[in-house]
Amino acid sequence: MGRNPLTLLLGALSGPDTEASMIRHVAGVGEIVDDIDAAVRFYREELQLEVNHSPGESYATVSVSGVPHFGIWLRSRAAEIVYGDASEFERIALGFCVGFEVDSVKSAEESLRASGKSVVQGIREESWGQRTARFLTSSGALCEVSETPWARAILRDMELQTGT
Repeated sequence: MGRNPLTLLLGALSGPDTEASMIRHVAGVGEIVDDIDAAVRFYREELQLEVNHSPGESYATVSVSGVPHFGIWLRSRAAEIVYGDASEFERIALGFCVGFEVDSVKSAEESLRASGKSVVQGIREESWGQRTARFLTSSGALCEVSETPWARAILRDMELQTGT
């Protein structure tokens, strides 16, 4: 009997079983918000992080050591990207989303569909050069699988030392 496709997709997050794992690494994290200006102020002023955002823009990036990409995404813009219509914003949950870098978005999307996950945006070439597919987790959080080999690579696995 074959392994569960979702287990294969997400297995790389919990252990070294790389034989069948599709996930290369966590590509990034983003917060989906209704008020991007308030979110930018929070990250700049309260957390004292460097934020790259131009007034009127629907996306911002936050520099966080150890995170390949951290973004702040206006919910209406997320709806426009995912569903093709900004007025569908209520279909996008507020909160955090995670992006997973994979070797093949096509294989990852097929595995997600085979496991019954809600793929809300099929494979697409984004205007910024990334190939993505987006899905909802069982709790309703928006996540993505992506191919961005030109943008980043993990040179070695991260090892964390836990308390004694």
